[in-house]
Amino acid sequence: MPIVLFPKKDKPQLVRGFSPKVVRLNVRINEDVEEASLANISRSGLLALSNDISTNSHVTKLDFRHVCFGPEEAFILAKGLSTNAVLLDLNLQHNNLSDAGVGAVAEALIQQGVLEVLTLDANGIGDTGAIALAEFVSSSRTLKELRLFDNHILKDGGAAIGSAVEKCPTLRHLDLGLNEIGDAGAVALAKALCSYSKVSKLSVRANGITSIGGKAIAKALRKNCRLRSLDIRVNRLRDDAVKHLFEALLLNTHLQELDCSGNNIRDDAMEFVAEVILQNKFITKLSFEDNYFTDEAAEVFLKLLQKAEHLSMTEFGIHNNYISEIKLQQIDLFMRTHARELQKKKRESKRQRSQSVAQGDDTREESKISAGRQSSGSLSRSTSRISARGSREASKV
Repeated sequence: MPIVLFPKKDKPQLVRGFSPKVVRLNVRINEDVEEASLANISRSGLLALSNDISTNSHVTKLDFRHVCFGPEEAFILAKGLSTNAVLLDLNLQHNNLSDAGVGAVAEALIQQGVLEVLTLDANGIGDTGAIALAEFVSSSRTLKELRLFDNHILKDGGAAIGSAVEKCPTLRHLDLGLNEIGDAGAVALAKALCSYSKVSKLSVRANGITSIGGKAIAKALRKNCRLRSLDIRVNRLRDDAVKHLFEALLLNTHLQELDCSGNNIRDDAMEFVAEVILQNKFITKLSFEDNYFTDEAAEVFLKLLQKAEHLSMTEFGIHNNYISEIKLQQIDLFMRTHARELQKKKRESKRQRSQSVAQGDDTREESKISAGRQSSGSLSRSTSRISARGSREASKV
């Protein structure tokens, strides 16, 4: 299969040159191409492409997902990346780079110095590879998004990534889902969030985090860190961790989305959640799916949702608990109705702002016209006085 290139967002066109069957010498990526997605690339094709990447000045995005790259291919690619000066987005998900390959890519990216998005999902990365990536993250002043979902990163690698986040001023989105960073990784990430980190979206789902890590993250939320979206589903959080998390949300004004699905949360946590529903004005999406809430909790939640005066929430996920179908339908109906009402208010507010702007423009225009008239009148009176003075002086002569 040949390379599929996407020139400036137009329909995909087939460009031959690095395909296994048609590799030719002196074939280069067309200068109109800004994004390239590659499939079934050969060793000779990769060598040619790596050489091209090293001096390329127009391709900003490369997609190598599902191309069966291993460590050897990573070393070849890294050679070209190290001298590249324009690549912003590199996708290597679902390969088998392992620690050795990721280490080579990380070292090359330190030299490259401008990458903004790096995707390494499902690459068999362990702690050694994570530590190598942490060095890249620490040195980067451009990285905005790092995806490491579904690897084998344990507590040491998670702690290294967490410490690196604290040193990267540009990082906004970090996905460490489906690893095993545990509480050590969660604590390191929470420390970074408490400092000057600007991360706004964090996923640590399915990482074996217990109440210790949950309390550390709660501490960061209490300090009103910049997180807007937090995914902590499928961990080992219990009611005591939920208590700290939701007490923090009474003070936090940034977080908008929180996913606590698939933990060990029971009805005892209901009172902490209740306060947030009534008082927090910023949460828009909240999920407790796959937990242990019963009809008793569902009844309380419904009454609180109906009672909350400043409720901004549009999604409240509570399916797959021990809740009857009728209760789930009642909550779903309320949330759908409330979401429509919020959307209606938003449109009305936007319309009113538009009218205010238009009225302000009209007022300013009228002021300009009035000022112009006054200026014209003043000019006419000045001209009349000058003419009269001239006439008197002429009569004296």
